[in-house]
Amino acid sequence: MVIPVKPKQPNHVSARCRCGKVKLEAIGRPILTGTCYCTSCQEAGRRFEQLTSAPPVLNPDGGTDFVLYRKDRVECATGQEYLEEHRLRPDSPTRRVVAACCNSAMFLDFTRGHWLTIYRNRFPTEAPPLEMRVMTQERRSGVELADDLPNYAGRSGKFMLRLIFAWIAMGFRRPQISWGNTVRRPD
Repeated sequence: MVIPVKPKQPNHVSARCRCGKVKLEAIGRPILTGTCYCTSCQEAGRRFEQLTSAPPVLNPDGGTDFVLYRKDRVECATGQEYLEEHRLRPDSPTRRVVAACCNSAMFLDFTRGHWLTIYRNRFPTEAPPLEMRVMTQERRSGVELADDLPNYAGRSGKFMLRLIFAWIAMGFRRPQISWGNTVRRPD
């Protein structure tokens, strides 16, 4: 069951594509926020940034900022018809979805999970602050990280516990997100 998102609810935030045709709405506190340095996020970011007129996905240090929400707390308010799915490999359980109207990377959906990872740069003004950096062992060679946030070589215990607690709160459900048409582009 998806909780309807109403604009006046507390902790209501909107994520938009660059041109504004696609809008995702979320309610409640995010599960967590962070920057990921895994090789998959770096590869996807490079691919998305090569799309015509695409806005940046990667930070200058190669990390990707994200905000994780429970899947039952997010809905596509407008522009679902513009969403296109991309996978790094055809058999990957991870779908990355782009707004084709302006080639804005919108979210990552680990199809076996209960959370939706929204690209943090899609929140125009309401982006929650970053809490941690994860998968730093896979960052580009020569990248030095600041000590302003916890830096984890992999996924931290805090990261995993928050995912588990969110799943418990959802009654161990794993809602499916169907937004985004399957797109197979040659590499």
